[in-house]
Amino acid sequence: MKGKLFCMLALALLLGAGGFGVTGVPQAFAQDVVEQPVQLAGAVAPLVTQDVAGKSSSQSAVKAASAKKASKATPAKPTKKQLKAFKKASADFAIDLFKRSVMAKGKNANVTIAPMSVMSALSLTANGARGKTLAQMRKVLGDGASMARINKNLAWYNSKLVNAKKARLRSANSVWYHNDSSLTMKKGFLAKARKYYAAEVSGADFNDPGAVKTINGWVAKNTNNMIKKIVDRLKASDRIAILNALYFDAEWRTPFEPSSVSTQRFTNANGKKRKVKMMHGTEYSYIEREGVTGFIKPYAKGYSYVALLPKKGMNARQFAKGLTGDSFRKLVSGAKQATVLVALPKYTISYSNDSMEKQLKAMGMKLPFSSAANFKSMATCSDGDLSVDRVVHKTKIEVDEQGTRAAAVTGVMMKANSAFLGDVKRVTLNRPFVYAIVDNATKLPVFIGTVSNIGK
Repeated sequence: MKGKLFCMLALALLLGAGGFGVTGVPQAFAQDVVEQPVQLAGAVAPLVTQDVAGKSSSQSAVKAASAKKASKATPAKPTKKQLKAFKKASADFAIDLFKRSVMAKGKNANVTIAPMSVMSALSLTANGARGKTLAQMRKVLGDGASMARINKNLAWYNSKLVNAKKARLRSANSVWYHNDSSLTMKKGFLAKARKYYAAEVSGADFNDPGAVKTINGWVAKNTNNMIKKIVDRLKASDRIAILNALYFDAEWRTPFEPSSVSTQRFTNANGKKRKVKMMHGTEYSYIEREGVTGFIKPYAKGYSYVALLPKKGMNARQFAKGLTGDSFRKLVSGAKQATVLVALPKYTISYSNDSMEKQLKAMGMKLPFSSAANFKSMATCSDGDLSVDRVVHKTKIEVDEQGTRAAAVTGVMMKANSAFLGDVKRVTLNRPFVYAIVDNATKLPVFIGTVSNIGK
């Protein structure tokens, strides 16, 4: 009987901040973040399962059999060649997954994903794969780079992501396994999970309902309660859960003034006009290419909000279809200095994809989900081999005008000399658009999504 590796990914986004990643196990998050303009969070949980129920266990619901944390040694920096390849492979993966996720929904659907988080969770999982299964995962996740290089790249990248007082990016990983005589975890896999992904490792009795409560409690804690649960139940065949929890919050460098907010119309992708609260302000980084205009609004440190408005007559879904990893990064890096009068709607969007494995299979990762999967480097299971069952991805994002006085002060650093910056530009997001939260250093999207249907 073939066992299954059940992958579940859940992310929660709230605009005013964003989060993802695989480095470090965050402490309990502060509760005084309601004044932040951007908040994002998430969690990932691949579960290894088998088709026949495992043997019963007399253990407690959750037993921290091996709750060890990873070393905090600073990862080595990739060479210029390795870093260039990592950026390209990561951007290609991010945009390909985004496009396929958007195409899987109707034109009026809102989509938000955290591609680097998906990459991180699957890369951790790939350390348990062998042979052709591993080769496919390496190809999709790192354009064929070795697993050792993928691990080192992600560990270094996450160690360098800004995590400051006004722009906090937190992440945590954990591996939960069913404490049963039928399952033996491989020490090499657990060692890599700790070393490169800072993962906690815990044994649990998956037959006890208390295990679900404990796992969901870990997720809630590490996402600041943005995501309160990732599983409703554990199946009799579940054997391993690999969780990636995310949290990010940041202040705008220049907040929107409350007095700048007014009620306006937003034309959804289906043509219906809805009332929204539109925030108005001035930015100084303008994007203009064939078929799209946009702007970049920086957070207090390390990250920026990128808004891309397709030309009239083109919805966000159509625009996303034409994006590539290279074209996205060129749009961001090619932004010009200009005075931009911007109008950004306040919005709250929730997104759920209960079968992301469909997109991953289409990207070339088929074997991990098949009966021919080989995850013998992760664990041995006397009741059958292991494979990936499914990948679930959930997100939430909230965008508003809130910020701090310190953020407003730092905004003074921007040069607002219209004579130097040229003509005043205007970008009004009153129809479907694409947005992203990007890491300024690499121009890689931490979160990316479409806003197609909002308002009342």
